Amino acid sequence: MFINVPSISKLQWHPFTITSNSKLEPEKLSVVIKSEGTWTQKLYHILSKPSPIDRLAISVEGPYGPASTNYLRHDTLVMVSGGSGITPFFSIIRELIYLSTTFKCKTPNIVLICSFKNTSSLSMLDLILPISGTPSEISNLQLQIEAYITRDKEFKSDIPIHPQTLWFKPNLTDAPIHAMLGPNTWLWLGAIISSSFIIFLIIIGIITRYYIFPIDHNTNKIFAYPLRSFLYMLVICVSIVVVASVAVLLNKKQNVKEAKQIQNLEGSSPTVSPNSTIYNADRELESFPSQSLVEATNVHYGTRPDLRRILFEIKGSSVGVLVSGPKNMRQEVAAICSSGLAENLHFESISFTW
Repeated sequence: MFINVPSISKLQWHPFTITSNSKLEPEKLSVVIKSEGTWTQKLYHILSKPSPIDRLAISVEGPYGPASTNYLRHDTLVMVSGGSGITPFFSIIRELIYLSTTFKCKTPNIVLICSFKNTSSLSMLDLILPISGTPSEISNLQLQIEAYITRDKEFKSDIPIHPQTLWFKPNLTDAPIHAMLGPNTWLWLGAIISSSFIIFLIIIGIITRYYIFPIDHNTNKIFAYPLRSFLYMLVICVSIVVVASVAVLLNKKQNVKEAKQIQNLEGSSPTVSPNSTIYNADRELESFPSQSLVEATNVHYGTRPDLRRILFEIKGSSVGVLVSGPKNMRQEVAAICSSGLAENLHFESISFTW
């Protein structure tokens, strides 16, 4: 998903991985942003300064990516990640949490093998559970986490390893994220395509009958085929632009009307806004260590994971192997799974290139 923060730059759009799950958290959309570039550092400074802002306006585009996969067909899921490559697995784990708690489905055993450079990166593991989640939710999963810290030789107690959560105050003008053409996107797209084609036929018919034919008389000498083809392409492009613009404006007008109705309803009600119960009325800073995750995590310092040994030791008739991280790591895991030494390994790579 691409994110734009107008207060930093109105032109820069940056891609980030979605970590939330629409089934487990239908009202929330979460991403993980690492502070290492100029843009992300500016965003970090805005959120961490002594007198931080109460609200932050952002624009989003997307999400993009492959369709979800049926992970229940495997007995075991092995997730191999390097650095920030762990983020795509958060939404998968949350999907399995939803299935196990809501439908009581038998979910596969999960082995998460993650590599980090420093101890401070262990805070990423606390993001596996949503903020509103409870340890009991993840207790329904058979989860084993093997974390490898490659640069630190031992645990450093002076480094904070639990993230902090920053809440913003809700506002009556806040609107939920929605598609450009509203909830009925496919219907609108169908209407745009059909309407554009009908308008194209009407305009071409009028131009041919009242402009081209009186001049050319179907001799194709004045209006040759290349010129006619160019004219047809120009008309179809104009038709699509006009119809799409009308559709966007109509949806925008409808969204503004609905937003005003919601504001009037909330303004006339003496009770607290429903959004306040979701985002908390007061802005606060909190930490949320999860004891269940700590119990499921083994941390190895000063070493890298022996992926060949680990994968070959995984038992089960069907083992799904997901990898997300540096190119060398993906190639190594792919070579292990395709070596033919273990027939139960099924490889799937998760990578994003923009």
